Formats: sequence, structure tokens, C-alpha cells
Amino acid sequence: MKIEQALISQLMILLNIKNGKTRPSEISRELDITIQGVVYHMKILKNKGFIDDENRITKEGFDFLYNGLNYMENFVHSSLISIDSSLVWEVISDENFEANQNVSLYMNAGYLHAGAYTGRGAHGVTVTRAVKGKCTGVTAVREIINIKKSRIVVLAVNNVEKVDNMVSISQLVKNTLESMDFDFLGIIGEMAKNITDLLNIRPQFEYATINSAFEAARRGFTTAIVVSERFFHFSLNEIRELQSKNPGIELDLRHI
Repeated sequence: MKIEQALISQLMILLNIKNGKTRPSEISRELDITIQGVVYHMKILKNKGFIDDENRITKEGFDFLYNGLNYMENFVHSSLISIDSSLVWEVISDENFEANQNVSLYMNAGYLHAGAYTGRGAHGVTVTRAVKGKCTGVTAVREIINIKKSRIVVLAVNNVEKVDNMVSISQLVKNTLESMDFDFLGIIGEMAKNITDLLNIRPQFEYATINSAFEAARRGFTTAIVVSERFFHFSLNEIRELQSKNPGIELDLRHI
């Protein structure tokens, strides 16, 4: 399947015309191409009967636009399949497998495993021979891998200068944690460290906590993070960036 640049330009111009932009100057600004280029393609579209003398899209133009966008969609879809098929995923093999053998894929304790092919759910094809219990590669992955729904819960406590009694605030944190269902505990900053020390709790994440929490969530684990309001605000940009990359991960902010 091949897509020519001229086809893309003409489809984008027609799409702008359909959306009410009929002057070459405004289409040029919208598409970031020269006015001369827009005029050239509009002349071709007019000669083909896709736009009329007042630069309005015709029925034939609608048909051309619809079919052209469908063609591009199929091109993108087939390209994504081709790229996806060439990717190799790291998995832990549950059994011995031959190369090019179909396997089923599932998450176990946060890691991707390959088991005997069941014909249902996520599956792929082994790249090389696989040894039971060893890491191997799988390609041509299909269907969605089931991952337990998870989230990140941020417990923001008052800044140290606003806290009169560290034991009391630590007890509030303890009560909150005991009421929650989570897999890992993370801390950010000295105050959070002091609180978990007073509670005799050892957090799993102490450094790079935000990144660790998002990585855990991608693997199906929920993380509770204790942080002062000061350090929370310092971490906001990092949190927003990771949220934009992982829109499916829920972030729950609680002030204690």
C-alpha cells in the first residue's frame, strides 16, 4: 500500500474546505504549506469536480474525501500491525517451547509470562527456543494482556513547620494506611521518612518513588505514597508528565 504526498495534501485541503475554510490563505496557515501549493492543489481538485467555483466541496468531493481517509486509515492500521509484529517482548517461559510456537501470555506477580497456548486471550509467537523458567522473546503479540486495575494514592501531610506533634500526624498516616488496600508503600522526603520510622514501617520505594509507583501501576500494583505538601508540589511536574504518558493510571490525592 502506497500513499503519495499529493494525495495527503489534497485530502487535508478538502477536509479544511468541508470544515468551512475556503480561502487559500487560511488553509495555508492551517496546514503550514505555501499559498501557492494550496492554490495548485485546489485547481486540481476543481478540475476533478471535487470543489465548485466557490470552493465548496461537491458530492464527488465528499466521496473522494471519505474513500481517501479510509485508505489512509487502512494504511496506518496495516503499518501498525507490521511494526507490532516486529517487536519482541521479554517474557518468562512457563514451559519448554520450540521457536515459532504459539504461546498464551499473562501477568504473574507483575511480570509477563508465556504459557501453553489456550486459543483465548493474549498470545504471541516465540522467537527462539524457550527453556522453562528462563527469559525468552515473543513477537506478533495479539489481544489485550489482562492486568489488575491499579492506582497511585498520594497521602500529602502538612509541612513540618505546621506540625506540632509528629507522633499524632504519624498515627493519622497509620490509620489511613490501615484503611487502604495497596501493594507497595513509597515515601518522598525527610518528613515522610521520619513518619515511617516512627511507625516502624519500611517503605518499598524511597528513591525515584514517583517513577517506581507508575511502573508498579503499569504492572498491576497499587502504591501509597507518603509525602509532605512541600515535596508534593516539587514533584507535580514529574507527576503530570508521567500521567500524560499513562492516562489509564488513576491518581488519588488525599490531604491528611
